[in-house]
Amino acid sequence: MGALILLWPALWNAYPLVFSDTNAFLTQGILGFFVWDKPFVYGPWMALFHWQYSLWFVAVMQALIVSSILWLTTGFMRQYGMLHALAPAGCNVPVRNDGLFHYLMVCMVLAVVTAAPWFTSLLMPDIFAPITVLCLFLLACHTTMSRTVRAWVLLVASFAIASHLSHLVIAAAVLLIVALFKFRRLKLAILPLFFALLLLVCTNLYGFQKFAVSPFGSVFMLARLAADGHILPVLKLQCADKSLHLCSWQERLPTDSDEFMWSGQGPVWSHPGGPIGLAPEATKLILAAVIADPLGVVRSLVRNTGTQLLMIGLGDTLADDHLDLTVGARLKSDFPLAEQERYRNARQLQRSLLPSVQIFNWLGRISLFVGLVLTSFLLWRAWVKKDRVLTVLIMMVLMGLLANAFATGALSKPNYRYQTRIAWLLVFVPLIVPFRASKPTRL
Repeated sequence: MGALILLWPALWNAYPLVFSDTNAFLTQGILGFFVWDKPFVYGPWMALFHWQYSLWFVAVMQALIVSSILWLTTGFMRQYGMLHALAPAGCNVPVRNDGLFHYLMVCMVLAVVTAAPWFTSLLMPDIFAPITVLCLFLLACHTTMSRTVRAWVLLVASFAIASHLSHLVIAAAVLLIVALFKFRRLKLAILPLFFALLLLVCTNLYGFQKFAVSPFGSVFMLARLAADGHILPVLKLQCADKSLHLCSWQERLPTDSDEFMWSGQGPVWSHPGGPIGLAPEATKLILAAVIADPLGVVRSLVRNTGTQLLMIGLGDTLADDHLDLTVGARLKSDFPLAEQERYRNARQLQRSLLPSVQIFNWLGRISLFVGLVLTSFLLWRAWVKKDRVLTVLIMMVLMGLLANAFATGALSKPNYRYQTRIAWLLVFVPLIVPFRASKPTRL
């Protein structure tokens, strides 16, 4: 039922929400093609469920995964809130994942006033950024999970972290909180990050013959530093012999990182080897820029992180920009006519979806403000009462928000989609933590 509630935007749209990058993941799974800027993880996972028949199966499975983690987290915190007041020191209280009504109410609130259902319905790995935080929290604090449930959380966490490179930064950041407050559980909580790194290294070794987690990620950082004005001074110093590809761009270096990265006539794609060929030069220029002006680079990173923290709102994944040339073309090539028809009839393709979501942006901003206030109060209360589990949950959520802003805004480019995908955790926390403990059950 929770999965169905979280899928309502897809049901309203009459098709799962898609983005131009969805095509790259479809290409990975269908053709076995390794895309230079995306881990070979989410695309093959999609292929396990769409069978080149319908993307609805992928959306449903994604919703079930999200629903299961919300269910486990809600159930754990509900029982913890009921039992911890009477639990003697060292008592290992069994935790039952009951409270179906509470869980469904949580899903309903999230569905109405947050972006959670919109990203659950979007066929992109974005929803797994907040799921990364929740999975690692469960592994760190939920000590009474059965072996089967623990294995499921480990599997979901490993997949969530590996599905997008920014999730590696999020995972590493929230594990710092585990190390500070739940050090004995760190060896379990860190396993998904280890498995994700192993998976990324192995797939890159197979696909690109590169023993690396992100063989060409330096190109994104190069574009970010160029947009912030740190690359041009380096080029002026290093281009006496014109040996670098970017030397020819000194007088026309783009000041927008998207133009730098994605323009067909821009610095990246004008290189004979494209981004793959430019990556070694990018690494060299990034290092030179950091050495030349370390404080300036740090200021830019902090500024972009701050900008990303405040950029929250639906919209930039709901238009039909380039969809016919990307997702539409892939469906036409590899899916049956009935699926192509379902896709063409979606509100997103009729351009009627985007204007309809503005009310949800207003509701989302109000709910985030209220959630931030309540979460801050809960953190203060947890700290005063020395409630370690609640403190860890809130600190992991806050660290996840900050790490997400850094991994996306500072290392790529601030974008509304990036912070919106995870900010709803600020609303989720007050919903699952009772302000006054219910009548405790007998131990």
